[in-house]
Amino acid sequence: MKKTVAFLLSALLLLLCSCGNEKNVTETSTTEAAVYKSADMLDITNFGTSFTDCLSRFNAVLSAVKNKVQILESEHNKAIKTQNPEKYFLEENYMLTYFDPFLINSLIIAEGFEERMTEEKAKEYFAPYSNGADIRYESEGSGISSLSFISEESVKKYRVEFLKGENSFRLTALTEAGGAETVDEILEFVDLSENTYIIQSADTRCYVEFDDEGKIVYFCCSVLKNSVYDEADRIYGKNTKADRSWASSGDVNGYLSIHTYSDGILTHSECSSGPWKTVEINESDYASAFIF
Repeated sequence: MKKTVAFLLSALLLLLCSCGNEKNVTETSTTEAAVYKSADMLDITNFGTSFTDCLSRFNAVLSAVKNKVQILESEHNKAIKTQNPEKYFLEENYMLTYFDPFLINSLIIAEGFEERMTEEKAKEYFAPYSNGADIRYESEGSGISSLSFISEESVKKYRVEFLKGENSFRLTALTEAGGAETVDEILEFVDLSENTYIIQSADTRCYVEFDDEGKIVYFCCSVLKNSVYDEADRIYGKNTKADRSWASSGDVNGYLSIHTYSDGILTHSECSSGPWKTVEINESDYASAFIF
């Protein structure tokens, strides 16, 4: 009898342990599922207060937008190729252009503008990019830092404007030569409000909204055709107010391309090859492409 009772108790304990382990596995699986981020979702893991921390958040925002467009357009083109493998490029809805906005050469330089950078450290860190020019690095106060490559012919200058703790910045690349100063590149990133960001370069604008989970709710990214944004259009440090019309508020004929995502539909519009061409892609048709 005692042996029977002991056996039953042992079996009961084993069952309870088994149930407990099963519960832990379920809880772990649920937690992992909750934090999963697909390639087109905002995935910010760096919450630091320095410029380079903010730069990483800019990259996270841009990456979500680029992945959304690139994956959908790639899958759309694959479908056309499957239907017409020999002459797919002649199909009206086949897209020949590749979405890759804000290709700013100065970003690789900006990655070195860390909090503890000094002129002495800068001479070593930036040497591979200087082409033999003298290197000067200084913090000008009020969140402004600058790097200069000085040669006999010209001065190449990189300037970062950022206030510690802000989630916005401006990066400018200039060349001084022959008594004249030319702006080569400019990039501005502004945290407009909770889950909403705007980005602007010399000829490109992007407005993007995310929900609390990091999913894109809406975005518009546009590229000007034959003009650039001037000083009056700058967005950093100006308490800029922008809504969904901000990125494409001008005459459509002034743009080279406009990409818009809203209500699960990506709209690709561009005139790089002549007349305006518009293609709509329903995200639900390619939902599995975002699962890795």
